[in-house]
Amino acid sequence: MRRPHLALCLLLACAPARAEIYKFIDDEGNVTYTNMPRPGAKKLDLGPLPGPTPPSPPKGSTPAAKPRVSTPSPAYFPKVDAGTQRRRDDMRRQLLMQELASEQRNLDAARRALAEAGRQPGADLNRLAEAVRLHEKNIEMLNKELALIR
Repeated sequence: MRRPHLALCLLLACAPARAEIYKFIDDEGNVTYTNMPRPGAKKLDLGPLPGPTPPSPPKGSTPAAKPRVSTPSPAYFPKVDAGTQRRRDDMRRQLLMQELASEQRNLDAARRALAEAGRQPGADLNRLAEAVRLHEKNIEMLNKELALIR
């Protein structure tokens, strides 16, 4: 008697998860996507679930370089007008620039702390050098993100 229940539980556990997504536009034109229904929100039709992913190439093989092809967004994918996207990109750029300035200040402070600790016996130079490396890496990544903004 327990085996059918176990089989049913296993089948349900293997079923793909699917959430309902709702799009809500407030009086000011702000768009919100949520999984919670609310008055005035429209349920989005997300279409069928994607199929299984293709297997990855075997280790040691180098796949031939494929040209990057721009694939269009699916019809159900939310779209925004060019002005809205430009404002979003500008806000993202501004936030990244603020973060970059903050990381630069942190890097300068970490370098000063490392230089001062070099003159003191018993200082944890490895920890301070790691802090400098971390800030340098953060700055590198922020610059990469800034280069990706159109």
